[in-house]
Amino acid sequence: MQKRRLFIGLMALAAAIVLLLAFMLAQSKPGRLVTFHDRGEDRVILTRATTVKAALEDANITVAPQDVVEPAIDSDLESSDSAVIIFRSRPVLVIDGSFRQKVVTALAAPNEIALAAGTTALASDDKASVAEGSLVADGAGQVLTIERKIPVVAVPEKKPTANPLTASKGAHIFVDTNGVPHRETYYDLPMNIAIGACGPGDYTIRYDGAKIDKDGYVLVAANYRAYPKCSVVETSMGPGKVYDTGGFALRYPHGFDLATDWTNFNGR
Repeated sequence: MQKRRLFIGLMALAAAIVLLLAFMLAQSKPGRLVTFHDRGEDRVILTRATTVKAALEDANITVAPQDVVEPAIDSDLESSDSAVIIFRSRPVLVIDGSFRQKVVTALAAPNEIALAAGTTALASDDKASVAEGSLVADGAGQVLTIERKIPVVAVPEKKPTANPLTASKGAHIFVDTNGVPHRETYYDLPMNIAIGACGPGDYTIRYDGAKIDKDGYVLVAANYRAYPKCSVVETSMGPGKVYDTGGFALRYPHGFDLATDWTNFNGR
């Protein structure tokens, strides 16, 4: 009986040691930095969370069901330094000619908002502008106005912003003039086929390594639903045109992948 008690005691001690070692191992694991971009402000936390949802909980950030989170709230955090973008839902009045419709949405791209309101997608030569609205007069804090097939008179200056994407950064958050944050990355692949997506033409390498079309627009890969093919978009490297897309758009629907010559340095 005494041997049996001794055996049970040793087993319990061994189990306690295993649990203690597991706890110490968990505590010794390094945390990860997570940057939240929410309502134009950045907040950084150090967390051991492995998912976006858990990181939000650690940061005491609440999101509504209508809000949109990039990457998706149920996604895993894949690196030790991650960025999470939160798009807050708000009422938007869409004016498209005689069409007027209010929609509550967290979508940010004009084309996405237009589709959510029930109007047709924007063509490459359509013009859309977002302005502050009046909750009293419009019933919405923002107003999206669409002008169909009106040529753009003012040509944006085709040069990088004061804080452009660089090869050393690899990825960063760029906020356009409408306040929409975009996760920017870069890629270096031959664009001979993609350049034909918007008609005949070729591309060259700009002084800073950006691949640009004959009109000086940076070649951009984006989510076609949010940013239709051949549409002009704002990037940190200057005005770009959407020629391509990629798998990144599933994880970052508002992300831009900018074509550069930063990897191969072969002029193509």
